[in-house]
Amino acid sequence: MYRVGIITASDKGAKGERVDESGPKIKEIVSSFGYE
Repeated sequence: MYRVGIITASDKGAKGERVDESGPKIKEIVSSFGYE
């Protein structure tokens, strides 16, 4: 089993101006391919 790290970078996310939706979506897609 391979492990995948997901890193997202966002100025607005760091300031609390935007909720990160890309990280969870990427995790969902990567998990569907069998990665942990």
